Amino acid sequence: MKNNIIITIAVITFSISCGETNHQIELSGFTMGTTYNIKIISNNIDNNYKKDLNSQIDSILNSINQQMSTYLYNSEISTFNNTESIDPFYISDEFSYVVKRALHWATKTEGAFDITLVPLLYLWGFGPGQKGGLKDIFPDEATILKRKTHMGYDKLIINKNYLRKTDPYIKIDLNAIAKGFGVDVICSFLNSKSIKNYMVEIGGEVRCLGFNQKKKSWMIAIENPENSNSNNNIRWAVPLNNMSMATSGDYRNYYEIDNERYSHEIDPRSGYPAQTKIASATVVASSCIDADALATALIIMGIDKAMQLIEKTSNVEAFLIIRKDKEGYETIKSSGMKIEAI
Repeated sequence: MKNNIIITIAVITFSISCGETNHQIELSGFTMGTTYNIKIISNNIDNNYKKDLNSQIDSILNSINQQMSTYLYNSEISTFNNTESIDPFYISDEFSYVVKRALHWATKTEGAFDITLVPLLYLWGFGPGQKGGLKDIFPDEATILKRKTHMGYDKLIINKNYLRKTDPYIKIDLNAIAKGFGVDVICSFLNSKSIKNYMVEIGGEVRCLGFNQKKKSWMIAIENPENSNSNNNIRWAVPLNNMSMATSGDYRNYYEIDNERYSHEIDPRSGYPAQTKIASATVVASSCIDADALATALIIMGIDKAMQLIEKTSNVEAFLIIRKDKEGYETIKSSGMKIEAI
């Protein structure tokens, strides 16, 4: 799954045409182990207005961190993880909502998305506080099987604001879905302020409403893996209006052992890195929390099952970049995916 160490496909906003411009407020900062960037089209040029917005947004994101960051020892999720008990554990409304969506996608993806993969994250070097990365050998099968003993989304039971483990040693990680949730929450906040035109991005997960500074649709770019190390690496753009987009990819970070390439996305079902030939998965959905979870899951599911799931899921589209060999790529998109070559 995505974690704070894994670098996802770059998300770059831009306008594809010229024209009259409106005032744009730009806000940025750090959250969830990554950065956030917000662009708001507004006629309000009062600097205090900008400062107030930035302060309120930081407060919202800090609250989410206090609930869902495994890097904070006293966060809600850390307290839950460190409680080795099968008794119901009280959780906040936001935490409950995110866990419910995670369990929803765990079921829909047949376990490809699983927030209980924490033992595997530590084994492969991606747990909280670890720098990440394997040296030159895999853990042996017995070690992987032992780690999987205390995993399984079906060992979590949620009832309103109470979350219970059926295995007291279960731990969860929401990193592959929490950034998308953060985007949705900030967008709800902006909506409450009657802001009609904005772009919100946290760690590459993005949601847009209305139009950009040049009164055109927000266009969110996707990198070309073939030129990922160059300055001219943008090949596609996705128009977004009242929609969200998330991209997950492995072409910047991967293992290569004995000339075999392995994704940094860990398949919680097998315990091993995914080997599905999907270099990146871009998902467009009405909510960013769902786009975030699905972008991770599609890489693990593989091409056929990924596209089958997308085609039968309402208000969700996908664009996959498929690795043909070490240098070549091809693409596939769902039937309703709107994307432009640039």
